[in-house]
Amino acid sequence: MAPATLTPERRGVAAALLFLGSAALAGVQLVEVGTRYRTPGLVEGVFALLLVYVLLLRGVWIRPPGWTGWLAVAYGAAASAQLLEMLLPPPGVIEWMVVFVLAFAAWGALTAGTRTRLVASLASLALLLALVRYSVIPVLWERVGPAPGEAFGLGNAAEGIRRVLADHEPVRAGGQLLGLLALALWALGTRLLWDADEGSKSLQPKELDAS
Repeated sequence: MAPATLTPERRGVAAALLFLGSAALAGVQLVEVGTRYRTPGLVEGVFALLLVYVLLLRGVWIRPPGWTGWLAVAYGAAASAQLLEMLLPPPGVIEWMVVFVLAFAAWGALTAGTRTRLVASLASLALLLALVRYSVIPVLWERVGPAPGEAFGLGNAAEGIRRVLADHEPVRAGGQLLGLLALALWALGTRLLWDADEGSKSLQPKELDAS
């Protein structure tokens, strides 16, 4: 007897739960004192809708039939928006530059060759965004210019310049771990939708060879 496999409907439910968990974890922000919950804004929402459209168009996400499929796509869009809120740089000049580059790079995603290449591109993009937010910006914040109140008031001016570049707020190491778990759940949900049509294909009778 062949081992039981997930039907497309069950894949949709499982993917929806994974995306829901991803959205919940991605919103948690462990700042230096206390915990906050961030919500995506208009920029992240627009990019999330565009990303979902590209994923469906290129066959990375294959919507399961029925209401479970729409639920998975809806939760996937919410999780994508939360992840973008987590990965994009904080408000400032750096964020404007990054969003400007992403807006032009989105056109290239529409013409990606294969869905494997598209997923690899998204993984590389997530890595670069994480590098900018959690490595480049903190280093610049701590080492460029004097601290506030130092250097006969010049530190206050340096603080203002840093705020214009990026309104950075340090987070604890545990916050980055939660972000990593959120990305992993999103990837698992994507993997389930990737094969969402396998169950329906296996139920179709094989065509007889007419020759």
